[in-house]
Amino acid sequence: MFEEPEWAEAAPAALGLGSVTSQPRPAAASQSKVPLEDESVDVAVFCLSLMGTNIRDFLEEANRVLRPGGLLKVAEVSSRFEDVRVFLGAVSKLGFKVISKDLTNSHFFLFDFQKTGPPRVGPKAQLSGLKLQPCLYKRR
Repeated sequence: MFEEPEWAEAAPAALGLGSVTSQPRPAAASQSKVPLEDESVDVAVFCLSLMGTNIRDFLEEANRVLRPGGLLKVAEVSSRFEDVRVFLGAVSKLGFKVISKDLTNSHFFLFDFQKTGPPRVGPKAQLSGLKLQPCLYKRR
């Protein structure tokens, strides 16, 4: 029988996905600290995961767990971006380079980033491109 690793319950919560099991989430699980070792992951996927106000924490955590050259894939609601170029600039300062972007969909933007190294700015540096707008919901 398959047994889930200890971190499996905490990982969805740490990635902003909530609990995917019927068991309660461990109290130690943090929204921005994934229980994975440094540079242990090849790909991180953020699909509608940047809804909090601490986007920088999520991106810095992705940088921590991604191996050098690892991929960060982001899918986010297009209405949240005031200026995509400023967002991409902020993400690059956190140790990523843009590999591709798809801005053709009217509802979602898709980005692929590659880890280039540790963040190039200190923890107190302001990165205005990481302040995304609230989601706009339209009645259909």
